[in-house]
Amino acid sequence: MKRILNYIPTVLAAGLIMYLSLMREPHFQLPPMPIPYIDKWMHLLMYMILSAIMAGDILRDKAKPAMALAVAITVSAIYGGAIELLQEYCFPPRTGEWLDWAADTAGAIMGAGMIWLLTYLRKRGQ
Repeated sequence: MKRILNYIPTVLAAGLIMYLSLMREPHFQLPPMPIPYIDKWMHLLMYMILSAIMAGDILRDKAKPAMALAVAITVSAIYGGAIELLQEYCFPPRTGEWLDWAADTAGAIMGAGMIWLLTYLRKRGQ
């Protein structure tokens, strides 16, 4: 049971991403954002956070850092791709985009990579 509890932060982060990704568009129009490709930056940030949390949860479960890195990146990238497919085929008027998935995957690599680097630096400093 304790091992399952280690993954509550990952499940909460994944649930929030799913909710934000599949919710209906608001009935009002938001003002345009002055940041180019803001939606891609948001994808990158969401999946960076998801994979960092997941890698930390996996490490807390006593896995090796390389395993935590590989699993967090792989699962986050697959999850991002699945959400893009759901948006495209099951939740109109939402649409799936390859560039959104690329941003998801880049964020996953960055987030898990940061956790791996912090773990490496901590072990090196001991």
